[in-house]
Amino acid sequence: MILTAYEAERETHADIFEQMYRLRARQFGERRGWRVDVRDGLEKDRFDDLNPLYVCVLSENRKLMASLRLLPTTGPHMLSDVFSEVMGTAGVIRHPLILESSRFCVDTEASREVGPEGINLVTRELLFGLFSTAQMAGIENIISVYDVFVERILRRAGCRFERLGPVVKYDDLRTVGGLFEVSDHVIDDVSSARPRAAA
Repeated sequence: MILTAYEAERETHADIFEQMYRLRARQFGERRGWRVDVRDGLEKDRFDDLNPLYVCVLSENRKLMASLRLLPTTGPHMLSDVFSEVMGTAGVIRHPLILESSRFCVDTEASREVGPEGINLVTRELLFGLFSTAQMAGIENIISVYDVFVERILRRAGCRFERLGPVVKYDDLRTVGGLFEVSDHVIDDVSSARPRAAA
């Protein structure tokens, strides 16, 4: 099941939000060793204070399986304020029909089911949630920053995108920025082998 909710709706979905911040702390702070701010087991940053829209994949018993964050590029976002080097000559993107996706996070310990191409099925569900949510909002493109290993996974999953600038190292990660297409074709491709329901 896909849940979309703004930060301002945190009290309504308090259990899901806490699970999301804890998953982010485990995945980004503990597992990947990123320099993120973790307090009381929760990972949050200043962009969470800007009322972003979160896309979450939930199991039938409301266990969080995956989540991501969407911010308008017309205001502060990570590719403008933190990772601007990966934009290269493209410069900072500001456009009402382009959103930034960040904090893409899948609980691979809770869901190990993969499709024949090796893509975790919950990852596909989260990508479907991302692009279908964006399309329903009239969004034309998504921008995001990610490492080159994740780039290969996104291509195999059916995402269509182009690099915006050079590869830049952050904390020994080879990192790039990409501009993603939002279209029926992409939604169909990322939907291939999606689970009927999150485990």
